[in-house]
Amino acid sequence: MEETKDMNSIKQNAAEVEENIKELQANLRDYKHFVEITRAELVSMETNITLLTDDTPKSIFPQIDELFTDLKHEIQNQKDLNDYVQKQITGLKKEKSVLLQNVIASNTRCQILDENVGYR
Repeated sequence: MEETKDMNSIKQNAAEVEENIKELQANLRDYKHFVEITRAELVSMETNITLLTDDTPKSIFPQIDELFTDLKHEIQNQKDLNDYVQKQITGLKKEKSVLLQNVIASNTRCQILDENVGYR
């Protein structure tokens, strides 16, 4: 009878071991499936990142080029304005010089007239 108990115990242990093996095999299959899905997702993410990385310069460079063109135009406009203002300054300096010469000449004439009239 004890042999029967031992046999039943052994059979029960063997059945539990087999059940554990089946459960572990199922878990291993699930894990392998999860790994496959994860790898596929990684490949998909890498592909998306590569595409985005490749597309980013294509989408940004036209804007950069447009901004650079605008910058060159603004620089040229500023240079033109600077040249215009510089010419105005030069013209005003010449005008100032002429006015100063006229003031000096007027003062000289006034002195001559004062001397002729005897004011001084």
